[in-house]
Amino acid sequence: MNRLRSKAAVLLLIAVPAFLVVSCDGFGWIGPHFIYESPSGLYRGAFTSTATQPSPSRETTGIISEEFDAQFLLSSQHYAGSVVVVDTSLTGELTEYRGKRGVFLGFDGISTITLDGDVSERDGIFGTYVGDDDQGRFAFSYESLYEDGSSLDLLSGIWSFNQASAGGGIYTITINLDADGQLFGSDTAGCVFSGRMGIIDDRYSSYSVAVSVSSCGEVDGDYSGLAFSAPLTSGSRLYIGADNGSFAFANLFDRL
Repeated sequence: MNRLRSKAAVLLLIAVPAFLVVSCDGFGWIGPHFIYESPSGLYRGAFTSTATQPSPSRETTGIISEEFDAQFLLSSQHYAGSVVVVDTSLTGELTEYRGKRGVFLGFDGISTITLDGDVSERDGIFGTYVGDDDQGRFAFSYESLYEDGSSLDLLSGIWSFNQASAGGGIYTITINLDADGQLFGSDTAGCVFSGRMGIIDDRYSSYSVAVSVSSCGEVDGDYSGLAFSAPLTSGSRLYIGADNGSFAFANLFDRL
């Protein structure tokens, strides 16, 4: 029996991921801790395909939150998902939404890409990706704008996006944000948007987003994602990227 107890104690010591330390008061335990290079931030860069593609390099603006959620906006594609970091190694899985109409993407289908790369905290992320029908590399430079902090009051106001359609008409979406983060808007197609934005960590320029879309046909539903604002010499821009597994709602908006 004593021999069995000794074996059980050894197994317990192996299984528990903690460390025995000695202090002035005697022995004690501290829990596990992990050291990693944080991937959180605002980024500019590109996904560059090594497969045969009409446009092998796709310029990208993106954000990775303090909770490691990710949203990356391209001209006619959108990537959304999350990443994991151990030491300086980054892995992740992103859903790719193809084909854009207005502020929605996913009309040409969705697929998945897997990231495998490295992180240099507050500097950049880079590596390779493999998708269902594509593969290549990615490289993004960190934008110090991320450290400007966040405030719902600063975002309050009216934001819009305008785009000429193939038929010569103008597609417009207008979004109103109040100082409490409540969001409401509509577009020229009759779609209605409602939801809210929230502070993730007020030290950093990123926001959580929850948007419900209605009166918009197949893209109706609840979307969740991220946002950030960027000051320009002529005004401000608001980036919103959110998805629901079938479609993505993503764009850069100008303040009116």
